[in-house]
Amino acid sequence: QEANIILFHSWENSIHPIKSVNLESNLVEFAAPLKEWWTIGYWEKNQRYIVDNVFEALDEPGEWYLDRNRGRLYYYPLPGEKPDTIRAMAPLLVEIIRIIGEPKEDRYVSNIVFTGIKFHCADWERKPEGNSSTQAAVEAPCAIVADGALNCIFEKCEIAHTGGYAIWLRRGCRSCKIEQCRIYDLGAGGVRVGECNMAKVDCDESSGNVVYNNYIYDGGRIFTGGVGIWLAQTSSNLISNNEIRNLNYTGISVGWNWNDAQNRTHHNIIQYNHIHHLVNGVMSDAGGIYALGISPGSIIRNNVIHDIWPYERPDFGWGIYLDATCGNYTVENNIVYYTRSGGIMYNNGGHEHLIRNNIFALSATHAIWQYYEKRPNIFSNNIVYLTQGELFIRHAETSLNERIKMKEPLGIWDYNIYWHTGGPDNLRFFRSSFEEWKQLGLDRHSVIANPKFKDPFNGDFSFRKDSPAYLIGFKPIDVSNVGLTGDKEWRREPLKVRYPKTVLPPPPVKVVKDIIENFEKTAVGAVPDGMVVSGIEEGASIDVTDERAFSGKHSLKIVDSKTLKPSWQPHFYYQPGFTSGMVEQSFYVWIEPHTEFFTEWRDEKPYPSSVGPSVQFDGEGNVKHKGKILAKIPTNQWVLIKIKSKIGKNNPKAFSLFVLPQNGTSKTFDNLSFAGEQFEELHWVGFSSTAVQETKFYIDDLTIKRLGK
Repeated sequence: QEANIILFHSWENSIHPIKSVNLESNLVEFAAPLKEWWTIGYWEKNQRYIVDNVFEALDEPGEWYLDRNRGRLYYYPLPGEKPDTIRAMAPLLVEIIRIIGEPKEDRYVSNIVFTGIKFHCADWERKPEGNSSTQAAVEAPCAIVADGALNCIFEKCEIAHTGGYAIWLRRGCRSCKIEQCRIYDLGAGGVRVGECNMAKVDCDESSGNVVYNNYIYDGGRIFTGGVGIWLAQTSSNLISNNEIRNLNYTGISVGWNWNDAQNRTHHNIIQYNHIHHLVNGVMSDAGGIYALGISPGSIIRNNVIHDIWPYERPDFGWGIYLDATCGNYTVENNIVYYTRSGGIMYNNGGHEHLIRNNIFALSATHAIWQYYEKRPNIFSNNIVYLTQGELFIRHAETSLNERIKMKEPLGIWDYNIYWHTGGPDNLRFFRSSFEEWKQLGLDRHSVIANPKFKDPFNGDFSFRKDSPAYLIGFKPIDVSNVGLTGDKEWRREPLKVRYPKTVLPPPPVKVVKDIIENFEKTAVGAVPDGMVVSGIEEGASIDVTDERAFSGKHSLKIVDSKTLKPSWQPHFYYQPGFTSGMVEQSFYVWIEPHTEFFTEWRDEKPYPSSVGPSVQFDGEGNVKHKGKILAKIPTNQWVLIKIKSKIGKNNPKAFSLFVLPQNGTSKTFDNLSFAGEQFEELHWVGFSSTAVQETKFYIDDLTIKRLGK
């Protein structure tokens, strides 16, 4: 009753009371189902979780356990601590201050100034059904909440030890300031302005507020998706000169539409902020600055962002992250370095952005994830500096090819500098050389050259006198005004925290190897190494069985459920990483009535244009290609299937299929066309069950291998 299960879901966590524990079956039942759309195991095979507030785990200094039934608090003291010197606080209030105005009635709380006040110790409440949010811990509580505040100021205050967020200018707050406040030790995040849902009337919109010169740090203690500064459905705000560090998710988040729909987020200025050491391997899919939706007149400028290190699944951690059809931002004069995924991302339909005069440097895996939209973007006068990893994420190549195919503008992409410390040969523009890239009309005046930074590995991106940056019109970025401003003691306070020198993690190694799997070395009920499985819920399963086998004692059993959604779940796949040559996929299949599944090959490009060979099977024994029946195979017996094709840039866009029942005659079908027009390389081979009722089928002796040299 006292313990919580805390689950981690990419960019959020959820907290769950326990209803029951079955020690015989090792099953834990939550008090209520998960509220959000993801499920246990959705983001990764081995779900990350913590069991919190358990007496038996009280084994390290600084830990504590609360026994509510007995009214006892157990604490394991830190070295040197004594009971009579320990200062412990148990907050009673979730909110410390509530400002209540009513904009619709023209009743505002106005012209109140809070100066030099310490607001410490606000609680949070575990809900009977558990606690969770879709993103940014938006359902977490807040210590100070304001509605209908006009010209109110919080200055030189301290807000700390909160169960959720620190301060929220929620509804109808205008011309308010949060200035030179120290905001730290936070259950969620720091400052919130606006609401998730768009105000129906203008007076309910929060706008024209200033968040300036605040030191926000050590957040996400309870709700790990908490954000340093969060803006939603709010306009004309100034977010400037803040220092944000050590949160487990994003530094500044602005939005909140995941599409081009009308919203109230526009003309926000985000400038001169120092945002660093975020995500910390706890959350993922995060950004130093994260934005959603269209936002005309909004500017992200002169920010310094570095050390964005997400958890590895998915390992997305960007400096500037313009997500989900985000549009109309000006991004200029920012320095972004030491990131996992790259300096900037505006995939997913990013449009009409002006991205100029930025430095994107020292990323681990990639530098840029762009998008070529019908409403084109401008990417000019930027410097991209790599020591490892790739220049672009390959998924973006599909949108580029779509514009080329439709003879639509590619946008302005020019006057940039690219450099890889390993030499120019390490730079590829998707799959093209620099000269091939220029022939598309891109980067015609750009250069591959060392920009000659003074000391980039220690954060000094000023230029030597002979830097080629001046030749392309790059304007040096002055960082002297970035971060906290004011008296010397205040400005230097963040420098008291020393971080170890950053060393980039090695980029992921793409292992290229043949897949040869007879399932004999994998225990019954387990999944083979190297296989990725998804959709294991609502009675569906994929694991090794000893019920039947073509050879040996084991095979792979795939069980589908009539209630499982979407229709392509469950599925499993391998990632062979073959880029050229002749490849053959071979397996034995045992199908039963009502079976429906397909197997197919995919490139790294977006689905479905990335699909090469694709073959469908059903419970009547039909083997299909693009909906056309090619062959009929028997059910309830083993059948050999072979799919063979040449892959690479000049592949024939076709494959062959070989079918051999256990006691039958073989059939071969040649020159079957690929399902997608952009398949070239083999990075994904999978099986997906598409049945709409309870069913199962079996796979044995699966191989995916290169033929010849």
